This record gives sequence, structure tokens and C-alpha cells, in this order.
Amino acid sequence: MPEFIRSVGAHSLSQTSPWIKHLAWLSCLLPIAPAAFGQALTQVDPAGVVNSASFATPISPGSLVSIFGSNLATTTMQAQGTPLPTELAGTSVTFNGTRAPLLFASPNQINLQVPSSLPTSPIAYTQTTVVVTTASGSSSPVQVPVYASSPALFTVGGTGCGQAAASNIAPDGSVSVNSPTNSAAPGDYVSLFGTGLPTNPLPDGTYSTGPWTTSSQPGLSLDGNPVSVAYAGLAPFFVGVNQINFQIPQGAREGCAIPVSINSLGLVGPTLTISINSARGNCLSTKAISYGQATLTKTASSGTKSDGSTETFTAFPWGVGLMAPQPPSIAPSGSYLTAPVFTPVSQTCALFPQLSAGPIQAASLFDHALPGVEAQPISGADGVDYRLTLPDGFIEPGQYRIGAQNDHFPVSFLGDFFVGSPIQVQTPLVPGTQILSSQPLVIKWTDGDPGTLVKVSLVSVQGVYSQKDYGYADATSGSFTFSPVCIGIPVQAGGNGTSCSFGIPSSPTAEVIVEVYNPPTYAFIAAGLVESVQLSWVYRYVFGGLVLQ
Repeated sequence: MPEFIRSVGAHSLSQTSPWIKHLAWLSCLLPIAPAAFGQALTQVDPAGVVNSASFATPISPGSLVSIFGSNLATTTMQAQGTPLPTELAGTSVTFNGTRAPLLFASPNQINLQVPSSLPTSPIAYTQTTVVVTTASGSSSPVQVPVYASSPALFTVGGTGCGQAAASNIAPDGSVSVNSPTNSAAPGDYVSLFGTGLPTNPLPDGTYSTGPWTTSSQPGLSLDGNPVSVAYAGLAPFFVGVNQINFQIPQGAREGCAIPVSINSLGLVGPTLTISINSARGNCLSTKAISYGQATLTKTASSGTKSDGSTETFTAFPWGVGLMAPQPPSIAPSGSYLTAPVFTPVSQTCALFPQLSAGPIQAASLFDHALPGVEAQPISGADGVDYRLTLPDGFIEPGQYRIGAQNDHFPVSFLGDFFVGSPIQVQTPLVPGTQILSSQPLVIKWTDGDPGTLVKVSLVSVQGVYSQKDYGYADATSGSFTFSPVCIGIPVQAGGNGTSCSFGIPSSPTAEVIVEVYNPPTYAFIAAGLVESVQLSWVYRYVFGGLVLQ
């Protein structure tokens, strides 16, 4: 959080509950730009209008936003009270022509609250025009994506990634800052602080003096598992700041960097970490290094924006404290799970220090006419990643070798594994095909190897907000069925009729995705890793443009 927290909220901290008092320490979490001298052209960086917590887009009405650029103000100034002013240091900012309340202005950075009147679409991004005006003139308009929600949590380092800005609430009611030296215990409550959750609006530039809940309950994930939210709303006495309270479940995994993230209206914010230890105090580090994963994927798409066939090689960025995935369970045909499809905001965070294996080579051992490929590590802010587009025809059934053997890098491994057979989807799924929620949907295929898994997903695409049904089957079963759930009494039985659903909304742009892959059976010892490197393959078939009714 930027320095404005002190000026807007500190005078009221003595009136707040213990859960709120520790917000004051968040005041250093955003950098404050140094002052500049003289007047020059006011410029906003092309991608410089971002959520103040995640430094990501989209932005949302009522949330806190930071603008980065040059000559944004002639001096450095912060708001001294509420309602927040719409001009600071001779600077004003408009969103679609509406002035925004300003918390902080400097030559290189502005912090503000987005006007709550900014219109949004319930399912898709829209655009807003942002203009910064100073004594020397107005900046060129910048187009920024807007959505009803932009979930994000503040971080200790003010980078949008890493340790979450969180407070521990012990059973005796005492409140303290969550950190590796001051962990929360299972059963304790934790407060997270962020911005971007949709909330019943207050007058712009003002704060609540008590509980003020969100208009849509957000979801919260701890260590990859959903947890109940005890309170989600505005943090009292702080403009545009959200507070999310939850209880750490008994039996939760302990460690110095347990993943936590929030989601809202189909969007998920960057994953951060908190510290958990049953004895509180200093957390106990998890395994220094865990596992790795490298995958060959062949995708065939129709009825989508990227029709055709693509082949890729990816490698999991192995790192600290990661849990190897468990193989999925085969579901009886007709039985399936329903889950939201979250769209990530524009920034993702690597949770753990990541290691490089240097260049990774992949080659076919059955077709020597195919030249081998080499994936170079792609450096990012938090480690390395591997993503390589392969030549057409590289992935076929047969033996492959993948490895990285270089003494100059911390990870090395070498393994051979067999890529199995693809399947042939027999169910007609051309664009425009109608899927009726009153009838079972049967996806049929031929071919496939025994022991190979097929995952079938029915996706209701609703712009940003989408949901899916999915289940797994053995490839030799040849089909998977989605059976609708019907309620009511049929007319022929004297009732008013039945209503049937797959548990997901209707959609004019639905998708069926069929994925064939091997269980994680190819695992090889790797120097530099505690656990193994898993080698895997996937055939992926995407059928878009379907009509789910």
C-alpha cells in the first residue's frame, strides 16, 4: 500500500477494531516516485494503469489504481483527509471523462480510486479512457481494460507477488503481522487486505466506519483448497481497501510459504503466500526442492479463434515446497464434477525460488528423421520457465528422450518415455451443434491404449465468467456421458413438467474439450531435486462454437 494510507486512515486508527489497526504497517508497500523539476509533456505509460495491489489489469470500479508515467505532477503530494480531492499538486485524472478521487500524486506515480460509476459488462472486459491533466497539459488517452471485479491482495514487498499483507488474529484476540517469524496456527483467523472486489458503493473518496460487505462473495483458496470466508468487504476507515477474514482449517499444511489467492466473478488474482505453524512463531521450512515436470502436448482445435493443430513442449518450473500432483480418479459415466473456470488477471506469481536446468533437449528415439529440439530457459522476475513450439509431426506414438545434462545448472536429469496413441472423437461436434440440457451428452471415441486416461470437459463459456463439467475415463471405455439432473414431475405423470440442467449456464459459445494423457508413471531421478521429474504427454481436442441450451 502507498503512503496515502497514513494520511487517509491513521487519524482514525484508534477507533478501529484490532483487526484493522495493523493496516498502518501496509503504508510502505508501494514505491513512491521521486520528485522531478521543470515542466514537460505529461505521459502515461502504455501499460501503466494497473491495480494498486497486483500491478495487473483489468481494473474495476471503486478499486485502488496506480498510474505510472512521466511528468504526472509538478511535485509530490498526498491527500490529507476525506472525501479525497479530485486534484492534487495541480493534477487530475479522468476515467471516461469522470474525475477520480486522488490519494497520492508525484511526477512518476499517481494513486487513486476508480470512480464507482464506471460502467462494466457482467461477463466481459470493457474499455475505459484514462487521461491525466496537469498544468502543462493533458496526456494522450490510454485505453484500460475494465471488469466488475479485479481481485488482488496487497503484498509485503509491494511488488504484487510474494508474502501477502496479512494479520494474525490469535484465539485471545491479539493481532499481529503474519510473517515467517510470526506464523499463524491452524484454527487461528487471518485477515488479508486487497482491493478490487465488487462492493456496494459508497460516495467516491470516502470510507466505511464499520462492516461493509462485498456485493458478491469472493472465493478464497489456501494451499489449493477452497476455504470459507468469514468476512469480505471494505476495511473500515480506509478508502478502497478490501478486507478478507478466514479461519485456517485444522490440519492445514504448515510452512513458510503456503499459497493463498482470492477469486471473484470468474477472475483469480495472483497467488501469494502466508506463514503457518502450529506453534506460531518461526515457521518451519518445507522441503528445499521438490519435483519437476516436462510435457509434450498436441492440440487440435475447431470452432475456436485458433483453429488447427499445434504441438508444444513445456516444463514445470520446479521449485521450493511444491507438492507433486496426485493422479485423478476415473469417474463412472454419468457422474461428473462441476467447477468454475477462472481467468487469471494479467500478472501471475511464481511462489517459490525456482531453478534452471539450462537447455532441455527432447528427441524421438523411434523416428531418427525427426530432428531433436532444444528448449531454452525463459527468465522471468521470479525464476525460469520452458515453452517451445514444436514442428508439425514431432509428437507421435513412440519412444522419446527428454533431458538436461549440464554441470553449470543446478538441475539435471535424463529419461526415456513412451508416448501413447491418440484417440478419434466420433461424436459430431461441428460449430453450431446444439447440446440440450434435457438429454444426456455422450462423447464417443475410438482407439486409445489401456491405462490411458481421457478427461472430458463440457465448458459453458460466459466471457470472463465460465464454468465446466468434467470427468475421467479409461481410454478403452470408448465413451463418457454427462447426465443432466432433472427436477419436477413430468406432465404425463400429472405434474407441471421437469427442468433439467448440467449444473452450468446455457451458452451460445460452449466448448467440449477431450484430453488424452498418461498417468504420472514416467518419473526419473534428477540431480538437484528431492523428488523426481515426471515426463508426460497429452493429446488435446478442443471443439468450440457449440450451443448449450
